[in-house]
Amino acid sequence: MEQVATKVVKLGGSVITIKDKFKALRVDVAKRLIGELARYYRESGESARVVVIHGGGSYGHPIVKECVSRCGVIDRDCYVKTADSMDTLNYVLKKYAIAAGLPVVSLPPRSFCSIASKDPVCHIETLATLLYRGLIPLTYGDVVPSNWGFEVISGDTLAWYIARELKIGEILFVTDVDGLYDNDPKINPSARKIAKASIDEVLSFLSKSSSEVDVTGGMVRKLYEGRALGLRNVTVKIVGGFIENNLYSALTSDNFVGSVVCY
Repeated sequence: MEQVATKVVKLGGSVITIKDKFKALRVDVAKRLIGELARYYRESGESARVVVIHGGGSYGHPIVKECVSRCGVIDRDCYVKTADSMDTLNYVLKKYAIAAGLPVVSLPPRSFCSIASKDPVCHIETLATLLYRGLIPLTYGDVVPSNWGFEVISGDTLAWYIARELKIGEILFVTDVDGLYDNDPKINPSARKIAKASIDEVLSFLSKSSSEVDVTGGMVRKLYEGRALGLRNVTVKIVGGFIENNLYSALTSDNFVGSVVCY
């Protein structure tokens, strides 16, 4: 059977959790998205290689926000509470994935990443070994050690980093908005979707726009980060996560609801 290309799938915290309700998981959405991943995996004859990353949403962000507003940094207690909350979310998603037939294994970023200066340093040899032996690494946004204490490494950063280091050609960002727009579609009903463009075209458009081109979850910031990390020959799919079978469609084709950005 023809080898299926390796992909990174980032499940946004805004999709799988309810942002304004502490530790609130969208169970039906999470199970559906995992089910679509499982369908893709089964139909690929288990030759599919996938790294799955999830965001923190209402499990991680509120704890960090409260801690930083209180004392200005992520202190030891905040680190412990955030790590525990993210482990809880990851455990639930892992159980859903195993029940759906996916051979997932959890890898907490704090066990293989740190921040020495501006950029993270992640030792992903173990992740790569597990991936190439047929397992699906399941990792997530997390708190990690830094030279000055503790910092957050986002799931988005991990997606770019892992794709770059393993030369993975496709990243799927599953979001709560169905693509990249020329304005925030949640507050501007006349916002226009950018269906497909190169990263150069997107950044050029941004530099000429008088409005803030974005998508909920800071998609423009995500795209800038990919460029800053030197990603090349990568297709980025921004996938509407609330649409049934949309993730499956994006995994198997370019016929999905969302946007495509080519690096």
